[in-house]
Amino acid sequence: MPKKIEIYISNLNDGPLNLALEDYLLSTCSKDTVILYLWQNDKTIVIGRHQNPYKECDIGKIKSNSVNLVRRKSGGGAVYQDLGNLNFTFISSTQNHDIKRQYNVILNAIESYGLKGEASGRNDFVINGAKFSGNAFMGHDDFQCHHGTLLIDTDLDALSRYLTPSPLKIKSKSIESVKARVVNLKSLNENINPKDLSLKIIDSFKKEYNLDCDLINIDRDNLNPIVFEKSLEYKDWMWSYGASPSFDIHLEEKFSWGIFEIGLSTKDGLIKDCSINTDCILNEDFYKLRKKLIGIYLQPDNLVNSIENNLNNPQIIQDLKILLNSKGLIHI
Repeated sequence: MPKKIEIYISNLNDGPLNLALEDYLLSTCSKDTVILYLWQNDKTIVIGRHQNPYKECDIGKIKSNSVNLVRRKSGGGAVYQDLGNLNFTFISSTQNHDIKRQYNVILNAIESYGLKGEASGRNDFVINGAKFSGNAFMGHDDFQCHHGTLLIDTDLDALSRYLTPSPLKIKSKSIESVKARVVNLKSLNENINPKDLSLKIIDSFKKEYNLDCDLINIDRDNLNPIVFEKSLEYKDWMWSYGASPSFDIHLEEKFSWGIFEIGLSTKDGLIKDCSINTDCILNEDFYKLRKKLIGIYLQPDNLVNSIENNLNNPQIIQDLKILLNSKGLIHI
């Protein structure tokens, strides 16, 4: 049985920092403590550990609208988060990890608004069959982390817009998100907002465990420097994009100078093979471009540099950059 509970409230609204703080709490939690951590991200797509962002999201739209994308270390599906969404995390030793009690904390807080939620399906919380929360889990040494989302007043149009896959023909071994009918809690009770629900969850947490409690507000001024260091991993392209499972991309477009078709096979973010097929009659060395693409990372700057440095015709260069931009592979 736990002897102590701790509550951390993040005021950061930053995906990489919030996930890094979660890592830090997981690595520093004592064996007799249960932690509740509440946090929010502003305009962020969070994908599961084994997902492919190119398959889950419209990469072009999220880049053009300055939506952040970050990969978490737990499994599960992709989610869109804004300040109308509230995230919760429970951290404890394996011995004190109690899914039922943790579910009770959230569901009892929801019930205080007169709403009857229930656990359903793949670790979801639903009301009348509509999903308002998804849960995911991970472990570290002898400690467990259980975290989830709460749709309160999230922009559901943005959610639908950004989580619509980009127009790439992709074959991937990644884990796809399961689409579900979702609902904002505020649409069921207009008195619910992230701040008030946070207070309700804190009260429910205290009642569930009936222990002395430390409540700590976190902002940039009191954030441990280790968290800033950990956040660099979440900001790294190699983690958010490069860590995607192996996948193939196929693009085809008709231009004034001919039909252009390209196939890219990737692994660990690296282009392992490339095929280019075109009926272009202009004097352009597409074979050279193909050879230069093989062995580079599928990063926007790499793709642009390869096109600009290995082709000569300005119109072809511009058309290919526009094509890659329209598919979200680069941003111009």
